Amino acid sequence: MADPMTNLFQGGSLGLMPETRMFINNDYKSRMDFNPQTGQYFVDPYRTGDTAAQDTLADLYEAEFQDYLNRFFPVEQDLIQQMTTGFGGLQQEEISRAQQAVATQYANLSGQQRRRLGGFGLRETESFYKDLERSQVSATVAASNLARMRSDERRTQILSGGLGSALTDRAALQQGGANG
Repeated sequence: MADPMTNLFQGGSLGLMPETRMFINNDYKSRMDFNPQTGQYFVDPYRTGDTAAQDTLADLYEAEFQDYLNRFFPVEQDLIQQMTTGFGGLQQEEISRAQQAVATQYANLSGQQRRRLGGFGLRETESFYKDLERSQVSATVAASNLARMRSDERRTQILSGGLGSALTDRAALQQGGANG
């Protein structure tokens, strides 16, 4: 393995990748105690010697990186998998939910109209059902398109890392804007 400083100057990482670690034989793990119940590392802050401060800081960085690998990296990998290989299925599920919501609302509307007219001893006309059917088709298409656009937008935001800013912007718009 090449000298770590050579790796650093040739574009390698700062000891985060296994092939460019400053501690080649993983002796950083022997200086830290891992608690499997809490899933956290204990870094001894009471070291002595000439390199105690830099060894403690290096152990803190390693513990922080291990914490990232244990807690956040699996979630990021799952999101990436969902947005790349599993996106079509997720998008279709969202479109189906939108279509189901429209169908449910129109079924409720038809039932309400039938009960209202039934209270007066009347029936709906054929034109009412045709108008309702045309309106339902139009609403279903609009809901499907909107669901497709929103899922594409969410995918782009997740893959570009801007999901947090998009949610903040959306919350500001719902509350009346920055000046509202």
